[in-house]
Amino acid sequence: MAKIALACTILPDSPPARLIEWSRAAEDAGFSGVFMTEANNDSLACALALGLHTKRIKLGTAITNIYLRHPNLLANEAAAVQEFTGGRFILGLGTGHRESNSALGIEMGIPLTRMRETVKTLRAALEGGKTGPRVSAKLPLYLAGVSRPMVKLAGEIGDGVIFNFFPPARVKEALGELSEGAQIGGRDVKQIEAALFATAFISDDLEAARRPARKLLSRYGALKFYGNMMAHSGFEREIAAIRAAGRDGDAAVKAVSNELIDATLLVGSEARVRERLHDLCAPGIGTAIVFTNPVNEDRNAAVMRTIRALKQG
Repeated sequence: MAKIALACTILPDSPPARLIEWSRAAEDAGFSGVFMTEANNDSLACALALGLHTKRIKLGTAITNIYLRHPNLLANEAAAVQEFTGGRFILGLGTGHRESNSALGIEMGIPLTRMRETVKTLRAALEGGKTGPRVSAKLPLYLAGVSRPMVKLAGEIGDGVIFNFFPPARVKEALGELSEGAQIGGRDVKQIEAALFATAFISDDLEAARRPARKLLSRYGALKFYGNMMAHSGFEREIAAIRAAGRDGDAAVKAVSNELIDATLLVGSEARVRERLHDLCAPGIGTAIVFTNPVNEDRNAAVMRTIRALKQG
């Protein structure tokens, strides 16, 4: 069975004090880690804060956008989080969405090349004792992998990979790509962890849970890399309809099928979510990073429900 980690982010209904409460509750419930997303917040600063208020649980980012910081600054930030938390940090790296980066005036160039260069710089600084503070233990670097080339790159140079919205069939395929990358890098694929970011909508009312799930997938299906991945995974019709809808949000939402929802998200009752999580992780996922969106209740109640439902040990 995969290890379970909690995912958090900063939102109006998720202030810093609440994130600390959730992290402590997750730690008490036997979760393996708590990961910070990065959307209008600083993932590393938040991970550091959560680490200072917990004792055992791993701290991670899922993900930190490599375009928002110079690699030398990122190396020093990551080293600080690692040392202040007693060596419990995992730095998850991603390229963000081209749409969001472009809105910030960021020219991405070739993301695969930029990721390779960033990891090279980070490793040289972290492992060469060039950061302040120096790290006293290895700091794992995980790569967010959606496209095949990025998954292979994670196998070649990363300590782990983070998938998102991957159906089980895509997970199996991606694990093969991870192995190919490991062979290119002359590495043992068993030493590279595959993690899955899984978004949950928990409710005994399945249709009520599917409504916000449908809206979420209508947005992500419109994005280039996620849409391409879902289309390749057997949902060509849905993605084509989402893209054809353009700015018609209602039409995009209607294009999301129940099959797409069930293949990519955790939706339904607590028992159904546990079953789906097992199915999603069965192909070979080491850690499931679960992010909860509320269904007809406030976010605090929804997150605490998730922690209780997925309690470990």
